[in-house]
Amino acid sequence: LYALIAGAFWALYIRSSASVGELVPGASGLAVAMVVGAICVIPGALLFPGPVALWSVTHDTHLVLFIIGTSLLASVVPYSSELAALRHLPEQVFSVLLSLEPAIAALAGWALLGQETGLMRWVAIILLITASIGITQTTGGSAPADETSDSYQRNEPPEQTSPLPLPE
Repeated sequence: LYALIAGAFWALYIRSSASVGELVPGASGLAVAMVVGAICVIPGALLFPGPVALWSVTHDTHLVLFIIGTSLLASVVPYSSELAALRHLPEQVFSVLLSLEPAIAALAGWALLGQETGLMRWVAIILLITASIGITQTTGGSAPADETSDSYQRNEPPEQTSPLPLPE
């Protein structure tokens, strides 16, 4: 059930990010999304503070810099990169690349933190990537040409388009 819910939200994230990327130039859409996300989290942070209240760490400069660096590396940089990628890649290709994130995270956790992932998690990661590639192969690019199009009536193959400009 949790996997289905996560998959549904993942699909919504891809579709809504693609729409924002088309409608809003630059990173303005991301900036608004970050502010809205922060506003949504603040009530919970105020009602249920952690073992140390966030405002009590503001006197430690190193910790504040660590918090800012973490927020940039964990949110701003990845989401900016994803938004830029969605502007240039088809959603199907982007979804396959997004399905690689758990594998990259597991490898980074192992290399940087010495975390063990375990066989069951690797099987789940491989199944996720395989499912993403499989759904892309079965839904993308294999649709028959529209019967009313000129190329269909002349028995010509449909025009292939590339998401990125190709060198001449």
